[in-house]
Formats: sequence, C-alpha cells, structure tokens
Amino acid sequence: MRHLFRPIDLGSVTLRNRIVFPPMTTGYEEKGMVTPRSRTFYRNIARGGAGLVIIGDVSVQPSFAPTPFVHDDTFVPGLRQLVDQVHAEGARIAAQLFHQEYDTADIGRVMQAEGREAARQQLHRDMEDYCNRLTADDIAAILDRFRGAARRVRAAGFDLIQVHGDRLVGMFTSGLLNKRTDQYGGPLRNRARFALEVVRAIRETVPDVPIEYKLSIIRTDPPMGKAGPTLEEAQVLAGWLEEAGVVSFHVALADHGSIGDTIPAMGTQPYGCFADLAEGITRVAHVPVTAVGRILDPGFAEGLLESGKADLVGIGRGLIAEPGWPRGVERGNVDDLRMCIMCNHCASSLMSNQPLRCAINATVGEPEPVTIAPAAARRRILVIGGGPAGMEAAHIAARRGHEVMLVERESRLGGQLPLCSAPPYKHEISRLTQFLTNQVARRNVEVRLGAKTPVSDLLDEIRPDAVVVATGASPVRLPVPGSDRANVVTAWDVLAGSAAVGPRAAIVGGGAVGVETALLLAPRGIQITIVEMLEKIAAGESPTILPFIHAQLKRYGVRVLTQHRLASVEADGLSAAAPDGTTLAIQCDTVVMATGTWRNPTFGDEIGARGLECHVVGDCTDGSPGTLAGAIHDGFKAGMSV
Repeated sequence: MRHLFRPIDLGSVTLRNRIVFPPMTTGYEEKGMVTPRSRTFYRNIARGGAGLVIIGDVSVQPSFAPTPFVHDDTFVPGLRQLVDQVHAEGARIAAQLFHQEYDTADIGRVMQAEGREAARQQLHRDMEDYCNRLTADDIAAILDRFRGAARRVRAAGFDLIQVHGDRLVGMFTSGLLNKRTDQYGGPLRNRARFALEVVRAIRETVPDVPIEYKLSIIRTDPPMGKAGPTLEEAQVLAGWLEEAGVVSFHVALADHGSIGDTIPAMGTQPYGCFADLAEGITRVAHVPVTAVGRILDPGFAEGLLESGKADLVGIGRGLIAEPGWPRGVERGNVDDLRMCIMCNHCASSLMSNQPLRCAINATVGEPEPVTIAPAAARRRILVIGGGPAGMEAAHIAARRGHEVMLVERESRLGGQLPLCSAPPYKHEISRLTQFLTNQVARRNVEVRLGAKTPVSDLLDEIRPDAVVVATGASPVRLPVPGSDRANVVTAWDVLAGSAAVGPRAAIVGGGAVGVETALLLAPRGIQITIVEMLEKIAAGESPTILPFIHAQLKRYGVRVLTQHRLASVEADGLSAAAPDGTTLAIQCDTVVMATGTWRNPTFGDEIGARGLECHVVGDCTDGSPGTLAGAIHDGFKAGMSV
C-alpha cells in the first residue's frame, strides 16, 4: 500500500495519507449547531486514520435542513470544537460550503401562509428552476453569504474549504437545468460564471485557506444526474477553476436524479463506479483529484492510485461502518475490519428524517465514544443461536473477557445471512457473515453446531452466569386450503437452494423476501408472478434500491399482482382474491410462500426458573423490527451488558 499511505499536499495543507472521508449529511446537528454526537462521529473517523475529513453540507444561509450552519458567528465556537477534536487525532478537516437550490426563507413564508403541501410543491419547483429566477441582486447577496461563511470557517480553524459544485452551484453549470439567457446562461463559459465567482469570492476573502471544488458531473450514457456539467464540459471547467484558485478536485456524480444513482446500494453499480469520471479530470488537471463511488477493497483503492486514475480515494459508507479502516489496512489487520455491505441503511435513516445510523455498526451515532472495555469480572455466557444477533453478542462479550459458548442447531453459523446474500444483487451481505464468523473464531468463542440438546440440559451442563437468546424466526405458510401440497415451498427453502422450482412459479408475498426470491429465480428463465395483498411491493426496502428493483423486475418480465390475497393452492397453481371479491386463477408449477415469519421459542420458562440473567435479542424478540440492523444492534447491546 505504498500509494495509499503516502502523504500528499492540497495547496499548503499536507495530508498524512490519500484516504478521504467525503462530505455526507449526518443529521446530527440541532438547528445548525454542532452537537456531541457530531463531534464523536467525526473524531472517530479521524482516530481511525483518515487523512482528510470533510464536513458535508455546511450551509451559508439559514435552513430547515439537518446540516451544520455557518451563516452567523454563533456557529463558530461549536465548529471550532469539532475542528480541534479532529486535529487532535492527526487528520485534516475541510468544510463543504453550499447553498441549497432553494430559498429557505421563501419556503418558510409559503409554509406559514399556505401550509406544508404548498411549501413542498414550491420546494420541488425550486429544485428544478431556482437558478433561473435569481436576479443580479440575488446573486450578489448569495456571493456575500459565501464570503461571510468563508471568514467564519477560517475563524473555526478549518484547514480547507470545499465548494459544493452540486446543488445551486451545480444548477448554474448544468446545461439541463440552467435555462438563463443572460451572462449566466447559454454556453459553458456563461454557465460556469457563478461557480467561478463563488471560488474567487472565497479566495479573496480568505486567501490563506486552500479551496477544493466538488466537481459533480452528469453522465450522458446512460443519463444520470442533472446538477453539473458533462464530463467533456467538466474537463474545460476544471482548467478555469484552477485559474480561479482551486487546489484540488473531488469528483462525483451529479445529483438531482435518483438517489440510488448517487449513493448506489449493494449490487446495483460496480465498485469504483465513478472512478472513470475522476480519471477524466485527472487527465487534464494539474492538481490532485479524489475519486469516490463504492470504493471499499484496499487493493482496489491502491490500484486506482497506482494506475494514476486518481490521487486520493473517498471512502464514505466504508468509514461509517468501520472508522478504523485506514489503520487496519495499514497494519494488515483486514480480517478485523467490519467491512460495509452497502445496504444503505445510513442513507435510508436520513431519508426517514432520522439521524444517520449504520446497520452493521451499532456504535455509529452515539453521543459519546463507545469503548468495548474489559468487564469487571469474567463470567460464563451462553448464547443460543448463531445468526447475526447471536454472533454479534458472542464476540462482543468475548472481547470484554467473558468465557462464551455459542450453540446453534444448524450445521453452520449465519442464521438468515446466507439466505439474504443469495440474490445476485445482495451478495455483499456475505462480507458480514465472514466478519462475524471470523470474530467468533478469533475471540475464542466455543461453538457447537448441530446442537439438538434440550435447553434445560444445556443449562445443567454449562451452568452459565447469563444467557443470550438469539433463536431467530421461522417462515410462515398461510393457512389456506392446499397450503400443504407438495408444490408449495417457502422462500427460505428457495434462497437456501434446498427446494426445486418449476418453470412457472407464483411467489405469495411481495415484501423484501418475496422480491429477492423473484430476482434470484427470474434470471434463470423461470416465469414469475408475485402476488401481494398491499398496494405496493418491496415495502420497507431502501428508497435508494427501489428503482433498481423495479427495473430488474421489468427486465426479467416478472408479473406483479398487487391488492390480491391468496385464497387457495391447487395442483396446477393458485387462486387469488381481489378486493371486489372476485378470484383470479394463476397457473404455475410451484407456489413459493414469502408471507412473513413467526418468532422461535425463547425458553423463558427454563431460563426464568433458574433465576438467570437473560437477554433476548434479534428476530425472536417480541416487537422486533425483523431487520439486520435490529439484530446487530440488539446483539451488540447484549454483548456489552452481560
């Protein structure tokens, strides 16, 4: 890794390595103010070894968005604390200054006068047209906002300023969104004028602070993104920006399209999916260039630098899941790294107006640093169940010094994880299975597979001080006539590869499991019909992956029948009931049940009768969300509590 860990200069600032935490919204700020949660999050990234930490979406105007603000001096002390803590860990820090593609004050007035729906409509109009309605006075006022923000950023001690070349700035540079006919519209030189004015305004205000530019680029084949130039235009724009004072470029895909394009989920885009854009800028730029986009594997990252496609690599979701990625890679401890699976739980939490959390790292988003410290006394811990919740609890408890035994009734560890990773676009989940399995082994957890011993006998034999119950759930077959026929199988059986499926299959249940099963079978040439009682399929899936799912279903000709309930199973198919009471016969060879689960036994009577400390975690918990995040977070808490 001689390239990845070599220092590099961005203007007058030297980074200790080429690893960048890119700008990402976290939702940790409160009314624009940095919080303890913000400081803990970014300090963990810096402590893990990143060379540069970029604080995303630092707003130069008042906003209702959950991002940091810097439009007023009152925000400087909190930002100063954040900067000092990142510096204390040896990393450099940049503030990404941006202006939204809307006027927050105007949106607020509409909200007050006409209500939430009118404000939402105004917001959507602005996001397509705002740059075209700004007057010369409006533009001058916005440039003043950038000047004031730059002064405050310098006062807070930031090492660099990154100009967000998407959002409003990107709208101006875009041939798709910029419809102006004055000096700010038309040919690229005019469309670039506002971006160059922003850079010059910052440089003139704080000439001692290096400026990086986030160059967000539109793809033309296939069309992706709107708020930015095309690659050919960006190559020209890069030269103008260098002349204006930019010392480095951070290259990404332009926004204002599908969120799944800019934050591609597992299996939807190749690794390094935007590296070609960075390479296109590297070929013409005279300053360092950062590449982003599903960069996770250390060898892949090193290869990008060695080949000259980029000078730095931005690793976002990977450092959220594992802040210690840089130090772990540098020391060769890759097996101990909790590698991101690109499930986009982080993005989905933000899109649900919740602070950023990580599905596979329960410590992300905590207000104070979480330390896995030795327990006060060594205890004997029994973990029942070897799925994600059980394995997480087991290795965390073992790290704290406990003697841990994990029993699993199946012949392998992983629980539902191997089923989840069976669909071709979800194979990255196997990284989590491998990590947890490695950790259980490396922490000397005693594992018993194929354990059929009654729990009461286990308790007699092991005599634990505490028990963690992680028995999971099992699939349900709907109790309708014919559900016990030989042509009926469960989705779990199909995903496990233990059930044969005929050339025509009907999948009952269009939730995540049903859709995943459809996209496992359809590429094999099997004719699929999904029968779902709700109005939509894939409820609960990340919005970042839904467009991909629907595109794949369409690609493979999967028939989707919503608002229909399974009425009965016949020898040659099934009967589905519509809301109006009519029934529809669907001819098929195999009926696949993807109709939910029931909780497995938690052995409360046996454990309670002995007065043992007991922690019930994961899918077997009453009220469990039935998600991977729920299992991992439950397991972590149990491992920290025993």
